[in-house]
Amino acid sequence: PARTQRRHAVPSGLSASEMASFAGAAITLQIRAAGLGVGPAKSAARNLTARGEGPGLTFLPTFTRNNGSGSSRQRKTRRGHAVTMASAGGDKVTSASAAAAGAFGGDLPADKVKQLQSKTLGMMFASYMSIYFVRKPFSVVKAPMQDALGMSTASIAGIDSAFLGLYAIGQLTLPALGDRLGARKMLVVGYLISAVACLLFGVTSNPMLLALAWGINGLAQSVAYPLHVKILNPWFRPTERGTAMGLWATSQQVGGVLSTALAAFLLGVAGWRFAIFAPAAFVVVSAAMLMFVPVDPPWCKTEKAKSNDGEDLVVGDCDAKPPPGMLEVLRIPKLGMLMASYFFVKIVRYCLIFWLPFYLARECGMAVGVAGYMSCIFDLGGVAGGIATGIVCDKYFAGRRTILGAGMCVALTVAILCYQRASGMGMVTNGAVMGIIGLLVAGPDALLGSSSISDTCEAAGYGSEVMGTASGLVNGAGSVGAVLQGALTAFIADRYGWGALFNTLAAMSAIAVVTLLAAVPDTAANAGEPSLPNAGAGAAIATA
Repeated sequence: PARTQRRHAVPSGLSASEMASFAGAAITLQIRAAGLGVGPAKSAARNLTARGEGPGLTFLPTFTRNNGSGSSRQRKTRRGHAVTMASAGGDKVTSASAAAAGAFGGDLPADKVKQLQSKTLGMMFASYMSIYFVRKPFSVVKAPMQDALGMSTASIAGIDSAFLGLYAIGQLTLPALGDRLGARKMLVVGYLISAVACLLFGVTSNPMLLALAWGINGLAQSVAYPLHVKILNPWFRPTERGTAMGLWATSQQVGGVLSTALAAFLLGVAGWRFAIFAPAAFVVVSAAMLMFVPVDPPWCKTEKAKSNDGEDLVVGDCDAKPPPGMLEVLRIPKLGMLMASYFFVKIVRYCLIFWLPFYLARECGMAVGVAGYMSCIFDLGGVAGGIATGIVCDKYFAGRRTILGAGMCVALTVAILCYQRASGMGMVTNGAVMGIIGLLVAGPDALLGSSSISDTCEAAGYGSEVMGTASGLVNGAGSVGAVLQGALTAFIADRYGWGALFNTLAAMSAIAVVTLLAAVPDTAANAGEPSLPNAGAGAAIATA
């Protein structure tokens, strides 16, 4: 790949001794511990040792050149532990990382690391859960708002479309700013704008202004999911990440239930306007929490300084590297397949979320209230699916999680094809199959939105510097699917019937199987990493 070639290119302007040193070990420096064979490091070991977890260490050195005047110039690296390499001519090559060699969490005791991980996971859970208090109330107040303002159904649908459309656009574009300006800053600003938009929505009656306010709300909160993924990513080892992200992802279901209940209560007590803007207080509290509570791992703290010649020097690994452009991120191998997978999975999931109560009431003859409660089984299955998928991925599919996602989509295809018949076989059978579908669709949804993105970026040699952009692109593609499902569902169900709709959803799930298998990172053969000759030219290696 072009990126790999550029990353390993010989720097220009080096002295003869520096060239000799670079030729021997600058492309990839391997340090072998007990039990590790000679040759290119296994990619699984490469993924782990980028965080200091395994015996095999793969490095890209950082050059420190003496220019003869006492100043030095440090060439930054993408990853690596502290290494000093002395050449025959006496020049030194240095690579620095904030993580202590051989231990995740640096010098902190293991119990302290676990305590910090739990605290951060809980804080990020509460933070993302609060987003639903500025997202869900509108679905609760649609009917009374329509009656109070005399709005048409098309105007109500236009407000929904404004939110979903700008939300999708925001996810595709805005999270990249989090890689440049900082995830915390972007989240705080987004939360506060979202709260102001809800306040404006609650005090106006003009349909155009309502759509504008709700669209701004969608745009402001579009950064939330990708940047939460970016913040959480360095807190957990790759072998812990699936479980952690699976637990965190259940904040969507918990937030949805709590925000709906609160909006319904406020609607009955104080009217639809208060039910919209009062819950926005939760995101204001979350913004304050994010503003004053540290969100970066202490082992990823970065130190910024200036060299004698005025060049910025950065030591550390979380956000230390300058982020690449969006086009470069789009060229990361397999990322496009993750985007395609999430597009199809989101169509299936959001169609069922939005239309199951309608289907149960119209086609299964249930009362509206009973249909609403019955559809909650789908969400409960989703909670179990997100957690279980994360645990299984960490234990058996670390680094290759999309294989499990593809298997779940195979089962999901079969379950969807069976659901229409099962829904007519009584409430028990209906609920059982509905819960299974919820479990099977939530698993791929959870891993595609978080841990699989980390696997894909790390397999290509990237770290936290691209996580905001990459997560935004993948989640943005999913949001486009969520937007399109509304028109797709209405068209197919009206024109061809519900049986054709379920067949279409099964086909979408089957396509996701193919794209998920195509998205498996190339970790088995060190894809893109050129093999190295043995270090020569008198290079002597010593760990710092």
